[in-house]
Amino acid sequence: MVVQLRHWLWPHVIFILAVHVSECAFNIFRYPLNSIERKYGSLPESERLKLKEDTRDMFYFGYDNYMKYAYPEDELNPILCRGRGPDRDDPSNININDILGDYSLTLIDALDTLAILGDVGEFRRAVQLVIENVNFDKNSTVQVFEANIRLLGALLSAHLLIEDKSQPFGNLEPEWYNGELLEMASDLASRFMPAFESSKTGLPHPRVNLRSGVPEGSRTDTCTAGAGSLLVEFGVLSRLIGDPVYEMSARRANRVLWRLRNENTGLLGNVVDVDTGKWVGELSGVGAGLDSFYEYLLKAYILFGHPEDYYMFNETYSLIKHYMRRG
Repeated sequence: MVVQLRHWLWPHVIFILAVHVSECAFNIFRYPLNSIERKYGSLPESERLKLKEDTRDMFYFGYDNYMKYAYPEDELNPILCRGRGPDRDDPSNININDILGDYSLTLIDALDTLAILGDVGEFRRAVQLVIENVNFDKNSTVQVFEANIRLLGALLSAHLLIEDKSQPFGNLEPEWYNGELLEMASDLASRFMPAFESSKTGLPHPRVNLRSGVPEGSRTDTCTAGAGSLLVEFGVLSRLIGDPVYEMSARRANRVLWRLRNENTGLLGNVVDVDTGKWVGELSGVGAGLDSFYEYLLKAYILFGHPEDYYMFNETYSLIKHYMRRG
């Protein structure tokens, strides 16, 4: 039976994460402060407020200029001061095409920030623009990992913030809203599924065409983080729509990665072939290519309470400390 995710949970995940990390996961952030840290490790209230406003100003500088010069394209090219979308002339340009897919990426990505800043009017306007103008039936080949964290995560977050009856950031819900963002999230996730369905190992192919599935002859090497950082969004979606297929697929990928660990150290490599299940990159660590796999294990446990996720996180954390903390 699929358990409905509590609508009030999502906006408070960051707070809950901090509490659980400090109390449960080996007290990661608790250590003695030296004299410099004691003296300069906190901010006066006046400086905190100034930095808060500076952050707000920086966000609106980027957001307003995107809306003025780039919308409805995916992002603003800051040098040319115009919009930019996927590179249709060079499909191999993955630096651009892995995430830009002709779906107003920046606007979707900014939804929850507008909510957290308390900008109810602009949030509602942005939600309406997304619902009325964005669809994912595109001949765009994107990286599943990037599209998951920036599109699927943003749509789910905005939907949950709208549905949050405690209204921590004000009454965000447009009068006409009827779950359209959740429907869009479900549609988008269904377009990711060929990445799993065409896999020989259960690890998702790194890229998928939103209209036609995994392109023939596409690369099969993916970073560990790319294959193992889907569980939070996929799990939330499964609980909200009552379809376990998304969470099951993400969990299966995590379990496959877990079985591929080095038999001597228990560590994971950083690049794996999704067809063969063989490590292409055998370097381990906590940096790019691996980092969010560990992060998602802990976040998934906090959200869903599945002991397997907590065990995997603690085990990898212990092994990294044992084998790698001294470089």
